[in-house]
Amino acid sequence: MKSATIKLLISSLSRIVPIEKLSPFNNHRFVLPFWHAVSDQPLPHLAQLYRAPTTKEFERDLDFLLKNYKPAHMDDLVKLSANRGRSRKKLFFPTFDDGLASCYHVIAPILRRKGIPAAFFINPSFVDNRDLFHRHKASLILHTIKEKKSTPAELKQSTKLLQNRFNNNNLTQFLHNTVYTDNWLLDQTARIFDVNFGHFLANEKPYMSLEQIRELESDGFLIGAHGMDHREFFLCSEDEIMEQISSSMDYITRELNPPLRAFAFPYTDFNVSDAVFERARKDELWDLSFGTAGIKDETMPRHLQRIPMESQENAPGKKIIRTEYLWYYLKSIFGKNKVSRQ
Repeated sequence: MKSATIKLLISSLSRIVPIEKLSPFNNHRFVLPFWHAVSDQPLPHLAQLYRAPTTKEFERDLDFLLKNYKPAHMDDLVKLSANRGRSRKKLFFPTFDDGLASCYHVIAPILRRKGIPAAFFINPSFVDNRDLFHRHKASLILHTIKEKKSTPAELKQSTKLLQNRFNNNNLTQFLHNTVYTDNWLLDQTARIFDVNFGHFLANEKPYMSLEQIRELESDGFLIGAHGMDHREFFLCSEDEIMEQISSSMDYITRELNPPLRAFAFPYTDFNVSDAVFERARKDELWDLSFGTAGIKDETMPRHLQRIPMESQENAPGKKIIRTEYLWYYLKSIFGKNKVSRQ
């Protein structure tokens, strides 16, 4: 049975298992949920990638966390990262990736009102809407194709263009699987379907400005780095990864100088070698770092794993977290509950 099928069965079981019956039986009482955006309207640059929760859904999940956990603070992060995330207290600390505009306009006001500390991880290349993340480009093109009827001429042009990328010339497949090295191809495809990325950046302003980010920091939120341009680290050499980390951390230090230097790996740290962590530690690039492996036993010091909270099936946060605990217990039986790297 595939792991995805097993996890689906566990997800169904999670509805009848109270959270208080799960977390007290292991040291994973500290949870780090993470989101990207919150919006009451579909966002074209995100809608084809994941479903952002509505304001009501986001507040529902925060209320669940507040009922079952206590908000952690920056001092707690330092202590817990030294202990590889293990805690006797039930704590939570939300984080948000990609520096999207709703972090400033929607998420931060809710967090302030509820008194919840949090961290926001940004990509310097996108600050002030200077450029568009390649995955957001792909979503924007897909949205445009679905919203308007593509002409035979447009489809013929895109098919010809994609001969260099996919043997079957499948445009949808390309857009759903695009990586950072496809940026030039995305730009060419956008022209075919009359998608103007520059116009979208200037008018929609999908990312936060530096001024807005500084305001979040002055309000007590932690601002960390997320790589310069959110490229896939599994496609990068070790030196390229180190450049992405050091350059984005330098930007954070230069423009913000936060009390705690934090880095969240784009996508995942699954394919990142131990050598990268060792070099980052030796060069003192961060005080702590974050992955996205959910609830797992972490072997790397000063590195914390987070729980993805966005799901296409619109699962409530309590179901996602309960499923993570049950999945952790099942993997423990087979010794698969530890993070393994290259």
